Amino acid sequence: MLGRLVGFALSNRLIVLTLAGLLLFFGILAASSAPIDVFPEFAPPQVTIQTEAPGLSAAEVEALVTIPLEQALNGTPGLETLRSSSAAGLSAIFTVFSDGTDLYRA
Repeated sequence: MLGRLVGFALSNRLIVLTLAGLLLFFGILAASSAPIDVFPEFAPPQVTIQTEAPGLSAAEVEALVTIPLEQALNGTPGLETLRSSSAAGLSAIFTVFSDGTDLYRA
Protein backbone atom coordinates (compact mmCIF):
# COMPACT_ATOMS: atom_id res chain seq x y z
CA MET A 1 0.00 0.00 0.00
CA LEU A 2 2.81 2.43 0.86
CA GLY A 3 4.57 1.47 -2.36
CA ARG A 4 1.51 2.42 -4.40
CA LEU A 5 1.25 5.77 -2.58
CA VAL A 6 4.90 6.60 -3.27
CA GLY A 7 4.50 5.46 -6.88
CA PHE A 8 1.46 7.69 -7.34
CA ALA A 9 3.30 10.68 -5.79
CA LEU A 10 6.30 10.16 -8.10
CA SER A 11 4.23 9.77 -11.22
CA ASN A 12 1.95 12.77 -10.44
CA ARG A 13 4.43 15.34 -9.16
CA LEU A 14 2.40 18.34 -10.28
CA ILE A 15 -0.67 17.24 -8.29
CA VAL A 16 1.42 16.57 -5.19
CA LEU A 17 3.20 19.94 -5.42
CA THR A 18 -0.10 21.74 -5.98
CA LEU A 19 -1.69 20.05 -2.95
CA ALA A 20 1.39 20.83 -0.82
CA GLY A 21 1.27 24.48 -1.89
CA LEU A 22 -2.45 24.73 -1.07
CA LEU A 23 -1.86 23.10 2.29
CA LEU A 24 0.95 25.55 3.05
CA PHE A 25 -1.15 28.56 1.98
CA PHE A 26 -4.17 27.60 4.08
CA GLY A 27 -1.93 26.69 7.04
CA ILE A 28 -0.32 30.14 7.00
CA LEU A 29 -3.75 31.77 6.61
CA ALA A 30 -5.15 29.83 9.57
CA ALA A 31 -2.09 30.54 11.75
CA SER A 32 -2.18 34.27 11.06
CA SER A 33 -5.84 34.60 12.05
CA ALA A 34 -5.76 32.28 15.08
CA PRO A 35 -6.53 34.01 18.39
CA ILE A 36 -3.46 32.63 20.18
CA ASP A 37 -1.56 34.65 22.75
CA VAL A 38 2.17 34.08 23.01
CA PHE A 39 2.14 34.55 26.78
CA PRO A 40 -1.27 33.44 28.09
CA GLU A 41 -2.45 34.67 31.48
CA PHE A 42 -2.91 31.84 33.98
CA ALA A 43 -3.51 34.02 37.04
CA PRO A 44 -6.29 36.53 37.55
CA PRO A 45 -5.40 40.25 37.50
CA GLN A 46 -3.62 41.30 40.68
CA VAL A 47 -2.64 44.70 42.01
CA THR A 48 -0.22 45.28 44.89
CA ILE A 49 -0.18 48.60 46.73
CA GLN A 50 2.82 49.31 48.97
CA THR A 51 2.91 52.44 51.09
CA GLU A 52 5.84 53.68 53.15
CA ALA A 53 5.23 55.38 56.49
CA PRO A 54 8.66 56.05 57.96
CA GLY A 55 8.85 56.28 61.73
CA LEU A 56 5.52 54.57 62.44
CA SER A 57 5.17 51.30 64.30
CA ALA A 58 3.25 48.37 62.83
CA ALA A 59 0.13 49.20 64.87
CA GLU A 60 0.23 52.85 63.77
CA VAL A 61 0.71 51.85 60.13
CA GLU A 62 -2.28 49.52 60.44
CA ALA A 63 -4.51 52.18 61.99
CA LEU A 64 -3.41 55.22 59.98
CA VAL A 65 -2.56 53.78 56.54
CA THR A 66 -3.73 50.21 55.92
CA ILE A 67 -7.30 50.34 57.24
CA PRO A 68 -8.24 53.62 55.46
CA LEU A 69 -6.82 52.27 52.18
CA GLU A 70 -8.72 49.00 52.60
CA GLN A 71 -11.94 50.90 53.23
CA ALA A 72 -11.34 53.02 50.12
CA LEU A 73 -10.67 49.93 47.98
CA ASN A 74 -13.73 47.97 49.16
CA GLY A 75 -16.44 48.09 46.54
CA THR A 76 -14.06 48.34 43.60
CA PRO A 77 -15.75 46.69 40.57
CA GLY A 78 -14.48 43.15 40.00
CA LEU A 79 -12.64 42.91 43.33
CA GLU A 80 -12.60 39.33 44.63
CA THR A 81 -9.95 39.28 47.36
CA LEU A 82 -8.36 41.98 49.49
CA ARG A 83 -5.45 41.09 51.79
CA SER A 84 -3.15 43.36 53.72
CA SER A 85 0.01 43.26 55.75
CA SER A 86 1.47 45.93 58.01
CA ALA A 87 5.01 46.16 59.28
CA ALA A 88 7.01 48.92 60.90
CA GLY A 89 7.01 51.73 58.34
CA LEU A 90 5.42 49.69 55.53
CA SER A 91 1.89 48.82 54.46
CA ALA A 92 1.20 46.28 51.73
CA ILE A 93 -2.25 45.61 50.26
CA PHE A 94 -2.80 42.75 47.79
CA THR A 95 -5.92 42.79 45.61
CA VAL A 96 -7.14 40.03 43.29
CA PHE A 97 -9.72 40.85 40.63
CA SER A 98 -12.08 38.56 38.72
CA ASP A 99 -11.07 37.12 35.37
CA GLY A 100 -11.68 39.47 32.47
CA THR A 101 -11.13 42.62 34.52
CA ASP A 102 -9.03 45.17 32.65
CA LEU A 103 -5.73 45.43 34.56
CA TYR A 104 -5.30 49.12 33.83
CA ARG A 105 -8.81 49.87 35.05
CA ALA A 106 -8.20 47.79 38.19
